[in-house]
Amino acid sequence: MEKCYENKMFRADEVRPGIYKISQPWFRDDTLHANAYLILGEKAAVVYDTMFGYGNLRAFCEEITDLPLILINSHFHGDHAAGDFDFDFVYIHPFDLPGIYNGFHQDAQGLLEAARAAAKPEFAPQLALSEMCVPKPMKTYPVYDGDLFDLGDRKLEVVHVGGHSPGCIVLLDPEKKIAFSGDTCNDNTIISRYPCDSLEEYYVGMQHLRDRVTETGIEYFFGGHFSAGVEIVDEMFELLDAIFAGKDDHVRYELNRPFKTSALYAAKMEPMFHRVDGKSANIQYAEDTVRRRPYEPRLLTEKNPGARRVKDNF
Repeated sequence: MEKCYENKMFRADEVRPGIYKISQPWFRDDTLHANAYLILGEKAAVVYDTMFGYGNLRAFCEEITDLPLILINSHFHGDHAAGDFDFDFVYIHPFDLPGIYNGFHQDAQGLLEAARAAAKPEFAPQLALSEMCVPKPMKTYPVYDGDLFDLGDRKLEVVHVGGHSPGCIVLLDPEKKIAFSGDTCNDNTIISRYPCDSLEEYYVGMQHLRDRVTETGIEYFFGGHFSAGVEIVDEMFELLDAIFAGKDDHVRYELNRPFKTSALYAAKMEPMFHRVDGKSANIQYAEDTVRRRPYEPRLLTEKNPGARRVKDNF
């Protein structure tokens, strides 16, 4: 029987033995939702992403297990890493590391206002300032392509893909034939705003992911907003090839979430984020994110650095 744990701020549903998908059911249906994952091993447990920073995710995970917790970020964005700061440390790809300190909101009041705006009307008044996860300095450890996290009875392999952010990573669990993919490959893969990679760079990263998925027999992707079978990888290549050839649907939509914007998509959707042809993968992109940009050295000043791809060879 599948297990379920719940407190005021979080709900954890066991989607596979020892794997919990964590959500926040008090969000309105018409706002952006995100998921984190708790992956239990014999010796330790991985927390993959921390969502928006509304509530203490570490304390919730400690209600489920007394195993040591290893926090890993799929990437730096504020709907995936804002809850990091209640943990002792985090593993994140070096390209994305500076970004965790530049989240959507920099103080408790900003987080509280955003949480209330996302909440169902009857729940919003229950949210308190003290429940928000405020950014602060924390230990950050780099994680690289090919790294293995040993949990005792299972090993999770890191695959660096990039694309949506320069440091996007996927975790493979070859024994269970599943992957944890964050925003790397989904129904709304956003590669349209700096510091995202170009689609050409994303293509190379996806080739690497496809190779490792094929070699390890991965069958299913648990994503940060959307989960799908492994066929989504081939669907993504169909879209990328169509974009490069100028044969994608190339259709523009007006979006209301996560914020109001006009966005270009590779495949037609109806309703939003549901492709008319029934396939899953889609790409939001911009004309200036298709081709690789010339490399320029980082210019560092007194301001906080941001996430970006860095030339890592000579």
